[in-house]
Amino acid sequence: MKRPGIFAKVMFMDVIFNMLVGVLAIVMLLKVEPPRDERKKASLETDGLYAIVATWPNEANDDVDLYVQDPSGNLVFFGRTMAELMHLEYDDRGDLGDRAMTSTGEAKFDMNRERAIIREGMAGEYVVNVHMYAKRHPSPTKVTIALYRLKGDDTELLAKERTLVRAQDEATAFRFTLTADGELTGSNELPISLTGAASGGGAQQGGMSFPGGIVP
Repeated sequence: MKRPGIFAKVMFMDVIFNMLVGVLAIVMLLKVEPPRDERKKASLETDGLYAIVATWPNEANDDVDLYVQDPSGNLVFFGRTMAELMHLEYDDRGDLGDRAMTSTGEAKFDMNRERAIIREGMAGEYVVNVHMYAKRHPSPTKVTIALYRLKGDDTELLAKERTLVRAQDEATAFRFTLTADGELTGSNELPISLTGAASGGGAQQGGMSFPGGIVP
């Protein structure tokens, strides 16, 4: 029987080498590319048309509440977290609720923030207020309130800062107007109290009507 020639051996080794390279490439691809379901999750967009976010310093253990009223008079706040096309995601009470014991020890979320979402636009004017429900920090508390457009890349459209000194202080951050298709057309800072509307007393125009006074 004739032995395989040198050329046949070389061809055989070349085939084996190419197979090994192909297998290695497939293994590396599986490591780099996440499963299809995970790729879909990574591209998940934030639901809603606009977001209103109120934040205050982490060291200020105050209970600040965000109020948002739509053009029809519907109001979302800690006592009514859903109304028509709006919802409040979380009632942040300062340090209260920021800690929890787990199987591995204490977990802590060290951020003071409330966020309301407008899922779809309603033509007319929206009002955004902040209210000091409980004052625990000894110093005045600066609250930053911002309006974000969520369609496409999140974009900050408005941002204001209000200082609340004592319990029951309330301040209007801004008002903004949307068209029927959800486009922002204007804004102003005319003050109005919304805590009265939340308790059934109706909204009150002007800074003098604020329970604790409006603090610019």
